[in-house]
Amino acid sequence: MFFRGKMKSQERNYIADIERYFLGLAGKGLMLSARDYGFIRELGERSVSKEMVIKAIAYGFEQKRQRGAQEPRGLFNLRHEIEDYLRTQSVERESEQTRPKSAAFTRSSIVEQTLKRLDRIIVEERREDIRGRYEELRSRVRKTDGAGPANVYKQFDLLWREFMGDVFSGLSEERKEQITDAALSRLPAEAKLYDEDARRKTLNAFRDEIVCETFGINNVFTMK
Repeated sequence: MFFRGKMKSQERNYIADIERYFLGLAGKGLMLSARDYGFIRELGERSVSKEMVIKAIAYGFEQKRQRGAQEPRGLFNLRHEIEDYLRTQSVERESEQTRPKSAAFTRSSIVEQTLKRLDRIIVEERREDIRGRYEELRSRVRKTDGAGPANVYKQFDLLWREFMGDVFSGLSEERKEQITDAALSRLPAEAKLYDEDARRKTLNAFRDEIVCETFGINNVFTMK
C-alpha cells in the first residue's frame, strides 16, 4: 500500500485518519508515539485497509472495556487486540472466498495444531483434576473440526471461557469465595455504571485471570 522514500499523500491520509479515530476514542489529550506511528506504517505496508484498521481499533477498545482493563495510552497498546481482529477477519474471508475443500483444510490445520498443544499439556499436567478438565477441552476442540463454516477463533474463545468456568466450578467453596472477592476488588470504579451483563462479563474476566495466575494456566488457543 505504501511506497518507500518520500511520504505520499495516500500514506499521510492513511496515518492521519487512523490517528484521528484512535485519539477520538482515547481522548484525554493524548499524542501518538513514534512506536504508534511505526505500527500504523507496518499495517499499511501489510496492505491492511484503513477501514479494517479502524474496525480493529474499535474492537480493541471494546475488548479492553469488557475485561475492565485500563484504557490504552497508545495505539501500540492495542496491538494484540488489533492482530486478533485481523486474524479473525482473515479466516472469515478465506472461508468465504476459497473452495470448500481448501477452507476445510485450513480449519483442520488450526484445530490439529491446537490439539497437539493440548496433548503436550495433558502429558505434563500432574494435577489430576486440572488434567481431567484439559481432556474434556480436548474432546470439545476435536468436535469443532467438523463444525462447518463457523469461525474457528470465535468457537475457541467460547470453549476457553467454558473451560475456565469448569475449572472454577471444581474448586472448593472457600477457594471460589476467595477468588470472587479478589475479582471484585479489581473492578474499576466505573463498574457501578455498567449494566448487569457488562458487569458480569467484566467480573468473570477478572475471575478467570486470577484462576490462571493461581494455578499457572495458559490459554491453549493463544500459545505458540
